[in-house]
Amino acid sequence: MQNIYDVLEFGKIKSSIEEHAKSSRGKLYCQNLCPYENEDDLIYNLNLLDETLSLISSKGNYPIGFSENAIPLIEYAKKGGILSIRDLDMIGEDVLTSQAIIKYFSKVDDKYNLLHKICDNFFDLSMLEKEIHRCINKSQTISDNASSQLARIRKDILKAEKEMQALISSLTVKYKQYLSDENITLRDGHYVIPIQTSYKNKVSGAIYDVSDSGYTTFIEPSEVLQLNNQIVSLKMEENEEIRKILKELTNLCVISQDEILNNNEIIANLDFLQAKAVYCIENDAIIAKQEKGNITLRNARHPLIEKNRVVANSFYFDNQQRIIIISGPNAGGKTIALKTVALLCLMHKCGLGVFADVANITFINNIYLDIGDSQSLMNNLSTFSAHISNIAQIINLVKQKDMILIDELGTGTDPSEGESLAISIVKSLIKKHCFAMISSHFSRLKEFAFTNDNTINASMLFDEDNLTPTYIFKQGVPGQSYALQVASKYGLAKEIIDDAKSHLDNIKTSDIHLLMNKLHEEALKNEMIRHDLEKEKDILLKKEKALNGEKALLDKKRENLLQDVEKQKEEIIASVKDEIDEIMSSLKKDNIKLPDVIKAKSEVNNLIKNTSITQYDENINVDDYVSVPSLNINGKVTRIQNNKAYINSDMGMSFSVEISKLHKIEKPTSNKIYKSNIDNQIKSNVGLSINIIGQHVDEALKNVEKYLDDCRLKNLKQVKIIHGLGSGALRKAVQDYLKKCNFVASFKSGDQFDGGFGVTQVNLK
Repeated sequence: MQNIYDVLEFGKIKSSIEEHAKSSRGKLYCQNLCPYENEDDLIYNLNLLDETLSLISSKGNYPIGFSENAIPLIEYAKKGGILSIRDLDMIGEDVLTSQAIIKYFSKVDDKYNLLHKICDNFFDLSMLEKEIHRCINKSQTISDNASSQLARIRKDILKAEKEMQALISSLTVKYKQYLSDENITLRDGHYVIPIQTSYKNKVSGAIYDVSDSGYTTFIEPSEVLQLNNQIVSLKMEENEEIRKILKELTNLCVISQDEILNNNEIIANLDFLQAKAVYCIENDAIIAKQEKGNITLRNARHPLIEKNRVVANSFYFDNQQRIIIISGPNAGGKTIALKTVALLCLMHKCGLGVFADVANITFINNIYLDIGDSQSLMNNLSTFSAHISNIAQIINLVKQKDMILIDELGTGTDPSEGESLAISIVKSLIKKHCFAMISSHFSRLKEFAFTNDNTINASMLFDEDNLTPTYIFKQGVPGQSYALQVASKYGLAKEIIDDAKSHLDNIKTSDIHLLMNKLHEEALKNEMIRHDLEKEKDILLKKEKALNGEKALLDKKRENLLQDVEKQKEEIIASVKDEIDEIMSSLKKDNIKLPDVIKAKSEVNNLIKNTSITQYDENINVDDYVSVPSLNINGKVTRIQNNKAYINSDMGMSFSVEISKLHKIEKPTSNKIYKSNIDNQIKSNVGLSINIIGQHVDEALKNVEKYLDDCRLKNLKQVKIIHGLGSGALRKAVQDYLKKCNFVASFKSGDQFDGGFGVTQVNLK
């Protein structure tokens, strides 16, 4: 009997999935992929795949790197073997991987309950991992601090090697005149110096080698021998200590063997699930639904045909019509149709996604095939005999929940006998109540399918104008072979074709045969129309998807813009509030009544609280008068830069606001646009200078502070502080104060015509 995995090339499917697996054991699961024998097991694993597909599509792939198969490592350790540094490091890495997976799933919704249940079975091996990686560093060598003994040995080795280097250097100087080369080399762990052979007796020591030419003799000087033996002995101690450390770590792994193997298996299972899911995503595959007694494959595609070449077709089986008879021209795609159905049903039974737009597949126990050339030279059977032998075995085994796919049933013998045999085999399969898909050219078999409620005709459509196959499967109507048309296309002589047509015309054609031909013609026309409509539908869907994408992008930009406006509003309000707080401070110093100050501050707080975002789209220019509705402030635009306007406000302050937040207003009739309650409370007249000559330092600084606050409220940019020369103490105190003021842009002493060192000129921001 044929091997369905070989005939359907299922190994290529497994190899494609394996490419996405990262763990050694996960790859092994891909290689051993096979059908689930129990329907409950199949449903459980399909649900797991469904959860994995959904999860990695939204959250990204699982944090799985390379994971070694721990089974042979643990088996070796249990037999007394010592695990290598690499083996132990891989076990430690498995622990880190399990911790990363647990962290990944800690942020995953509870709706992925099957995957959560799997991850809940991880064991905490953090102590083991810490001990492994305490002893083994990232470069996969044993750390100096793995044990105190190892640290001491390596320290002694380093000391001895330094002594050796110093000794070798001194010997090269001592024997310089006898050297054939200045490079000192190691031979079998011994330091040797290259001496000209003619002078070898000049150096006391052991000869280790002679060059091919005989010109150089490599000698270990006797002075080096004792120190070299010490180094060799220390390195032997080092190796023994490393062996002890590895042995101790191996024993720890043996103690935790069950937990290690458990975690290793969970990582492999998740890796296997992810590999199957990624394969689905890359190929637009879906998970078929279980449907009792029915099989629906809409727009199914053969997984091994390139995406740009494969033709999607739809196949339907139900409880009554379980047998499909496919007819049509040779090389028209009948065999591919059979393999597509068989392969997708097999993939589903193996817990994989299927290549279709819609898929409902009942649980199938066994899939049997008779496809291709089954001629057995070993048993000396003809093609017909081999096919019939295979079909006989299948019929003896087939049961109700099985599927059979037979290509070119009854061919290879006398046509009338083969046709009769084909009808009888189909009748036998109807009694078995199995699913079957059979390709044939026999007219009587097509007629039988018309008259039997359990069978249905199908065809592979053919382009009669161009005499080329379309590879389009049409269920419900039979097909024609187009043997004469194809023969003519491929060069058979016209007189032969005409003679064949005359023989065909003499054959009495039944009404049902004429009806089938008519149905086939109508089916071809309808299929072409459907194909054109599908293309139009795809174009419209792509346009709709593009428009939805653009709308989503615009919505996102709008959301971001509103967030930016809100942020800028808050920044402006905070800035203005700071300015107003400074005004409050200056008002207190000007003996303004406290109730008035509280009222003013309350107005500011209410203004900020009731502020809402307003978007304006007006042409704002320099010298325009504008309102800032969010702050209830008016002013004049003095400068525009980078979508921001710089405004002199009616409160005597300058600030910048995004243009989109401004509203243009009419030019005021008076010199002042608007006087705020706060501004009306500022009674003092502010000049361009203040004279503090003769005042004490404390008094002078208090007056300077008040003066500069008033200057800022009046938006003065350059003022003078007259402090005189005197002892210079007043001048120093003022300038020290100015250095601390963040609102002072710069200051300097006056020039010779403007008071000199007795005056300080101040530039305000």
